Amino acid sequence: MQDKLHFQNGWTKEFSYSVLTHIGMKRKENQDAFLLSPTIGQNDSGKGYLMAIADGMGGYSGGGTASQLALSMLMTEYYKIKPFDIPGALFNAFKKANEAVYTLAQDDKNFGHMGTTLTAIVLKGSRLYYAHVGDSRGYIIKKNSITQFTEDHSYVASLLKSGAISAKEARRHPADNIITRAVGLKDSVDIDFFQKEICLKKHQYILLCSDGLFKVVTDDEILQTVTACAATNQITKKLVEMANNRGGPDNTTVLIVRIEKGTESFFSKAKHLVGM
Repeated sequence: MQDKLHFQNGWTKEFSYSVLTHIGMKRKENQDAFLLSPTIGQNDSGKGYLMAIADGMGGYSGGGTASQLALSMLMTEYYKIKPFDIPGALFNAFKKANEAVYTLAQDDKNFGHMGTTLTAIVLKGSRLYYAHVGDSRGYIIKKNSITQFTEDHSYVASLLKSGAISAKEARRHPADNIITRAVGLKDSVDIDFFQKEICLKKHQYILLCSDGLFKVVTDDEILQTVTACAATNQITKKLVEMANNRGGPDNTTVLIVRIEKGTESFFSKAKHLVGM
């Protein structure tokens, strides 16, 4: 069994952050993974600071390979694109990540049918950009509100959106592990992302998490935990503990950023790009 726990914390003038991933109480392997920009703490080169999480799937070793490969390709491709356009760079990096995971799965039968969720943000000044595939989540949290800015690409989410089931039924649905989009399952994938940035306010939080958290900890409980804890590392520790205390049925990854220098907050409309 691999190490159960991996974490990293830090801060800059613009934001503080913490990320924690745990194998959970039932799994033998942690197929979740995370990425923090190697440029955090350095002067912004114009490309901002990239952060991401991935939740792999596909049998023993396959899911872990998919999540790690997707994050590696994401970082490599994102930072090498010139001239620089953040939404375009994210889109192209996701495309390359999908191609890499899909190609490996086709070339090596040991990795057949593997794939991964992939949710990434870029912080540049007081602006937030994101790209997303799968059912990991991104939230913005401020004072007494929590807003999910990603869409779950899952069968249960589609039922909920159509009105076929209630939110309460969705939490206990037997098909809650079926996702409808993932990086690497096909030779192309639809990518959700904001073409225009979200402007962030001081003391807002951005939280990314895998389904190991939100399937056992509600949005209201996440909000209460964030508002009750003073530091980002306390938040990640508490949320992962809550998930594990409720059985820890899956790997759990929580990445949280607290904005220390922001501007007036507003949301831009998301544009969902189809195909690659």
